[in-house]
Order: sequence, then structure tokens, then C-alpha cells
Amino acid sequence: MNAQNSKLGINTGILLEAGTNEAEILVFEVAGQTFGVNVAKVKEVLGITKVTGLPEGHPSIEGVVRIRQDVVTLIHLGNFLYGDVPEVASKDSDCLLLLEFNQRPLAFRVNRVHRIYRVSWKATRPLPLTPGMNAPITSVVLIDGKLVQILDFESIGADVAGICDEPASSAGVARIDAPNIPVVFAEDSRMISEMIGDHLQDAGFTNVHGFVDGQAAWDYLEALAEDETVETIRDKVGILITDIEMPRMDGFSLAKHVRMHPVLGSLPIVIFSSLVSRDNQKKGQQVGVDTQVPKPRYGELLEKTRQLVGLSQLVEA
Repeated sequence: MNAQNSKLGINTGILLEAGTNEAEILVFEVAGQTFGVNVAKVKEVLGITKVTGLPEGHPSIEGVVRIRQDVVTLIHLGNFLYGDVPEVASKDSDCLLLLEFNQRPLAFRVNRVHRIYRVSWKATRPLPLTPGMNAPITSVVLIDGKLVQILDFESIGADVAGICDEPASSAGVARIDAPNIPVVFAEDSRMISEMIGDHLQDAGFTNVHGFVDGQAAWDYLEALAEDETVETIRDKVGILITDIEMPRMDGFSLAKHVRMHPVLGSLPIVIFSSLVSRDNQKKGQQVGVDTQVPKPRYGELLEKTRQLVGLSQLVEA
């Protein structure tokens, strides 16, 4: 973030150490409801000036805004979450959250920005699975007596602006002859979790186990290791793929737990996240991650997975 953020009373604090299972959450309001986003995803918080409307498109795209030399799509977050109702009408006091996904900027209109809170992922809980509910929320956490909903901005950006469409340069991995190599992955976004599973299956990995957060994945891995040795554990799990930002246990903490375990310690670990950055590359190295792949590069993810499990023979799908 830059100096403009201080006008809104935002203090970014310091970078968190890897494996502490903590995050800094920027809390804001939309239509009277309280939401949050990991500060690591936010490039800037700005006032909104001139918005240039666009003809036809997703109803939640308000238009484009100029941010220095860039022209950035502006999504009306209230419209996306609640539709075209009076409570979500634009206000003069609205702010703009500038986020970045795989080096692609995207702006979101919100009604009010509160402040940044440091929280433990242990205090967050995944959104309960309820039939008929498909809210773009990954988790909830109690902050200052309010239930804060952590928004799944990747899913919103994918729905509205196609940010999860894979670049053509990274797509197209041939089907892999993967004889029952078990893959474990942790991903809190339901949409991205389905896409990871589908890509792995299409690439020839048929023994796949997905979990909604790092804690669930760790519980599974720890239970597997109880009756195994370093020599036999690869028959139960061949590789771990994990997101960084997840409720209860984040990806860095999950990797740290795995590396410190006497049986699981040599398991290949891949970070697959929209938060892949220079700082997070360093954090990944601190906790022993083998490699990091930015979302939505599924082709690169599959290629790195193939390399780390020792597969070299490819067959056409």
C-alpha cells in the first residue's frame, strides 16, 4: 500500500513471520455488513473519482477507473453481493479496494473501510455447508464483537472478470500416466477446489483427496502417518498442494507442520496461491516448500506436480 492509505487511517504494520498461522485482515463494510480481506491481497485503498461506464457486460461491473497509468475494471461489490437494491447505492464516502491477482489489478467499490486487525487463522471457521447457499465467503471470524465474513475475491473476480481463466501460455499439459499416486490438496475456495480436482483428474491423477483448509488436511496427514514409516508413507500420500490463505490453519503453517514431522518430513509440497510474491517466496523457503505456483496457472501446477512425484513418461489424453 502507499501513502494515500494513511489518509484513511490504515496502518499496514509489519510483515508476519512464516508459519505463525496469523494474518492481517482489512475490515470494511458493504451495505451495512462487515467483511474482510487479507491485507496481502490489497495493493491500495483509494478514494473514488471519475468512473467511465462501459456498454454491456456483467451487471456488477461499474466501469473502469484510472489509477495513475493503469486503467482498471471497477466492480460494484454491493451490487454483486446483494443485487440492485437501494441499500447498495453508491455513496460519496465510498472507497476503492485495489487488489491484484496474478499481476492483474481489479478494483472493488466498498462503502466504508475500518482498519487492519491481526488475527490467528485458528480463530476463523469455514463457512458452513448449507444446501442452496453459494455465498462467495471462505470463512468467518469474530473481531471486536462483530462476525466478519472473509470474502472469496478470487471467485468474485472469476465470475465477473474472468481472473481465473488460465493464460494460454501455461495451459495444455499432456495426460500423465500416474499409477495411483495419491495427491492431497488444501483449498478453501470451493470454485478453485473443484478446478484443482478436475485438472488433476484430467491429467491422470485419479487418487486425489481435497480438504477445505489446512487443519483438515493436517488432521488427515497426521492420521495417515500413525501406521507408516518414512519408507512407506509415499504409498499413502505422494505430494501436498496447498493454498496459503485458509481458515484454521494457513498453508505456511501446514507446510511447517509437515516438515517437522518425523514421517511426513520429506513429502513434496507445492504452494498454489494468488499470494505468490517475493515476500511469500521467502516465507515458503523458510518453511521448506519445494515450489510455489501462482493461480490460475493450472498447467504449471500439473507440470510441477509431475516433476516432484518423479513422473517423466507422458501419454496423450
